[in-house]
Amino acid sequence: MNRFILFLAAGLLLVVAGCGGSGESEASEGTKGDNVITVGAVPDGFPTSFKEDDELKGFSVDIIKAIVEEAGYEIEFVMTDWNGVLANLQSGKIDTASNFAATEERGQEYNFTDPYYSSKAAIATAEDDDTLKEIEDLTGKQIGNIMGTNFENVLKEQYPDLDYEPVTYESTDVIYTDAGSGKVEGIIHGREHLMAQISKRDLPLRIVGEPFGDQPVALPFKKTEENDAIIADLNKAIEALKEDGKFSEISLEYFGVDLLEDEQ
Repeated sequence: MNRFILFLAAGLLLVVAGCGGSGESEASEGTKGDNVITVGAVPDGFPTSFKEDDELKGFSVDIIKAIVEEAGYEIEFVMTDWNGVLANLQSGKIDTASNFAATEERGQEYNFTDPYYSSKAAIATAEDDDTLKEIEDLTGKQIGNIMGTNFENVLKEQYPDLDYEPVTYESTDVIYTDAGSGKVEGIIHGREHLMAQISKRDLPLRIVGEPFGDQPVALPFKKTEENDAIIADLNKAIEALKEDGKFSEISLEYFGVDLLEDEQ
């Protein structure tokens, strides 16, 4: 009886050891394909992420899908407002976030992939408002900005002497209407967003002066060894997609210009 128990125990140890070896092999070989990367995005961030006919679309959506699939991972988008995206990223409820500026300050908390494009800031005003001709004309004006975005910081860095009144909006729902009607005299946002809003949605706005600043946009991840390995995979995919023209194709679809030309 004792001899049988010893034999059975030995057999169980072999089975457990075999399962452990198989799991480690699957983990090392299955870091791609089996893993799902969860991405936070907003449903009303045209043209980078927006819902249309219950389908999530947008420049950043298409770019990130292409990156993740090229790297061999699966992808799942988690939709909230922008403050929710930031909170979910910080708490670890999502892995990364769409349309996230890779700033030095944010780099203290997150590691980033290589940028998939560089965003510039721009000021827009009502189409029939001729009081704003250049950035310096913002002095004394009410300028809208969207909570949680980095564009007002870019404006302050580029034009530290401007004395304007910032008006903060929680989302894009109202800011474009207020700018078009003159309720605020201008808005600060990404030039890509503004270009698409004006050209694709026929908003009564115009760009003031030239875009400014140069903010890399990348995928942020919490600082862990596992995430660093994912970042390395995604960086290879980003390089491949830039070289084969996929990024340029997506950029031209949404903006009518190739944003990668900024990098040349």
